[in-house]
Amino acid sequence: MELLKRIYQFIIIFFEEVLSTAALITCTLAIVIQVFYRYFLNISLEWPFELSIYAYIWTLYLGAAWGVREGGHVKFNIVYDKLPPKVQKVVNIIFNTITTVVFIIIFKPVWEYLLFNYRIKTVALKIPWTYVFMVFSIFLILTIVHNIEHIIGDIKFLFTNKDNKDIDRTGDEIKCL
Repeated sequence: MELLKRIYQFIIIFFEEVLSTAALITCTLAIVIQVFYRYFLNISLEWPFELSIYAYIWTLYLGAAWGVREGGHVKFNIVYDKLPPKVQKVVNIIFNTITTVVFIIIFKPVWEYLLFNYRIKTVALKIPWTYVFMVFSIFLILTIVHNIEHIIGDIKFLFTNKDNKDIDRTGDEIKCL
């Protein structure tokens, strides 16, 4: 079981932290290359602009999944913070369940759309659109997994009154599945 937890943690960290950081660095370097060529060499390149957009898309979705894991998304806390802790957990369970169900429902059409777009290539880089937008499927999977982790943690809190806020959530709830 410990091996499965370590593999799970490696996959999560690889996709959310390593790949999102690499995509952000790629985006930045592509912009620097584009600016250098355009303003110092008077040459307009298409591929750095296109690459920066695609790298930004990957950064955005992988970073969003990371935010779900860490609970770092923007929330409207005006009413929520005034609720008792157990009611807050019930609200979390409801919203995480709704999000998870919606993401599970949309996953199949998104996947089919990705497979359909495989033969369509990008303008400058000539890579299939599937690779550009595959990150959305990865985002859906990671968000579903993290929402399930949060739901399990919140249900545990309802029955034990122990909050998992200060614990690294990556893989902690996997034992309950």
